Amino acid sequence: MSLAHKIFTNTLWQVLIRALNVIIGVFNLALITRILGQTGFGHYTTIFAFLQTLMILVDLGLYLSLLREISTTEDRALETRATNNIFTMRLVSSLLVLFISPLLVLILPYEAAVKQGTIFFALAFFFQSLISTLTAVFSKKLAMPRAVLVDFFSKILFLASLFYLFNTGTNLNTILAVHSLIYAGSFILFYILLRKYIFLRLAWDFSYWRRIIRQGWPLAVTVVLNLLYFKTDTLILSAYQSPAEVALYGAPYRVLEVLATFPHMFMSLLLPLFTAFWIKGDLAGFRKFFQNSLDFFILLVFPLVVISWLIGERLMILLAGPDFAASGPILNILIIATASIFFGTLYTYLVVSLGAQKEIIKYFLFTALVGLAGYFIFIPIYSYWGAAYITVLVEALMVYFAARLVGKKVKLDVRYTILKKGLLATLFMALLLWFFRFLDLWWLILLALGVYILALYALKAIDKNLLKIMFNRQ
Repeated sequence: MSLAHKIFTNTLWQVLIRALNVIIGVFNLALITRILGQTGFGHYTTIFAFLQTLMILVDLGLYLSLLREISTTEDRALETRATNNIFTMRLVSSLLVLFISPLLVLILPYEAAVKQGTIFFALAFFFQSLISTLTAVFSKKLAMPRAVLVDFFSKILFLASLFYLFNTGTNLNTILAVHSLIYAGSFILFYILLRKYIFLRLAWDFSYWRRIIRQGWPLAVTVVLNLLYFKTDTLILSAYQSPAEVALYGAPYRVLEVLATFPHMFMSLLLPLFTAFWIKGDLAGFRKFFQNSLDFFILLVFPLVVISWLIGERLMILLAGPDFAASGPILNILIIATASIFFGTLYTYLVVSLGAQKEIIKYFLFTALVGLAGYFIFIPIYSYWGAAYITVLVEALMVYFAARLVGKKVKLDVRYTILKKGLLATLFMALLLWFFRFLDLWWLILLALGVYILALYALKAIDKNLLKIMFNRQ
């Protein structure tokens, strides 16, 4: 099987499964917002942001450390050693969060609903953190559809649970507890699938731990700094504004988070290849994969942005209910941040493949300080508007800094032919969206995407030869 075909089939299956996950996630969001209302969903958003913040603080950059470690060897014993030791490190750090989070939230000025909910939801983040780190193994083996299936299983089970709870009546704590139990089951399934590649067990090789920490601390620092501008907006918003306003910001932000998982998924597949190209000195292969990845992201973000701008309010009403109509204009701003995340992810993964993690820390630090200052200045005055615009600013800064650093390391000779064709195809799609805006929302989106793809093909933005290589198993 050719490498291009293998990457394509892995990506295709992930896209298909994640597309189903997105649809299921839409129903999950719709049910949760309708069950909890604005205030309850505001509490849910605050709990989610609080626990996610703690879990990222102790992440230590272990996912990327594991991915890089196993990408540099084909020796099964070395892969097993790296996986088991880094898994054990992750387990210890996650247990720390599991026990500290209920105690820490008690001393913070949150409402009782948030403090109680944290206890019920902490277990979900514990198992999610273990799964996210071990996903690196599936990325290396180009077997990501197996990992994505676990996420699919958990979302289906959660959707079924929400339907039952919606019809029988429930509360915030019950939803959070059910979510935790489902993630526990997901980890068991994930472990079963992982056994094909790794015999997972605890490993206490502290000399190896020290090496990983010495090599990985730049990743850990960048992860923490990334957290400071990516998640603190919700926490600061919850400190200054009502749960209802947190909910109006949290609903479109969940859309951003769902969409932002795709570039990470895609680049985790390519990181081992970029790393191998760089180590071997194959700059031609490195540049080719970069250009193809950049073109791919360009063609993805254009329809995302335009669709959100033209039907954002209708989309949020459909996703979260009439109470969240005011979230539509917020989505229109956050979708720009989402587009920036796509390109920022491309360049930051290249930084990792080039081994330049230490050099990007100063840029992450500057961006984090700008973000924190902006959130504390503008959120008390402008509420979620301030949070949304500062989020756009910091994500754009990271694209600029990461691209600048990569450009210093390797001359990429970026070509923007696809950019022009993508803009023209997007214009056709936008006109169609405008003239047929009276259609049912789902039909309108499907029609617009169909026209966009046909326009790309007619403009030869889609390389026929590349498609033949992808579909050719040889």
